[in-house]
Amino acid sequence: MDRIVHLSTAAVYGPGPHRGITVDEIDPVPVSPASRTRLAGEGPVLASGGIVLRPGLVLGAGDRWVVPALAELLERVPARWDGGRGLLSLVDVDDLARLIVTLATAPEAPGPGVYHASHPRPVSNADLMAELAALGVLPAVEQDWPWEVCLDRLRSTPGRMSERQFSLLAQDHWYASEDIWHTTPCTPGPGPLSRLATAARWYRAFLAERRAAEAAR
Repeated sequence: MDRIVHLSTAAVYGPGPHRGITVDEIDPVPVSPASRTRLAGEGPVLASGGIVLRPGLVLGAGDRWVVPALAELLERVPARWDGGRGLLSLVDVDDLARLIVTLATAPEAPGPGVYHASHPRPVSNADLMAELAALGVLPAVEQDWPWEVCLDRLRSTPGRMSERQFSLLAQDHWYASEDIWHTTPCTPGPGPLSRLATAARWYRAFLAERRAAEAAR
């Protein structure tokens, strides 16, 4: 059985907000070198009749970008950003891995093309941050700040994360992701928030090590 499954990213769509868009509803306009190379890699796969997966934000043990970025941004902007109402497409790394294995090995697979590969139910930024706080990964916040106040605080507080990256994590970036789960013998699972408890210890250790390294500089 010859089958190509290529892991790309929903970041190929470029700056949002994005609200429930379907595959190719808008033209990809990637802005980072990583996203541009992911999009370039899709072409040969599609030309060969392969399957391209575009997940949103991937959570779980080994995540060195999403939750660490949230941690930095929360230090710089210590509030619920725009009330935490931004909706995000998320997927747990193990659920994504199950999907990839199923697509690569199942006797029958969906036809070639591009598929969104997040959990089909988007998650609000407020719910994500609250769950990470309940697990002791991030501090809890009590205040709601309007978006412009959040941006002013971000701009006045130096850090690694850019305004574009802040918007990616705080504003609507969610993608219609039902199709791939409906066309494979692989269920999406209970959702990424339900999986966070498994990764909480890893996140706490990673963030503690990073804080120690920064303090030693």
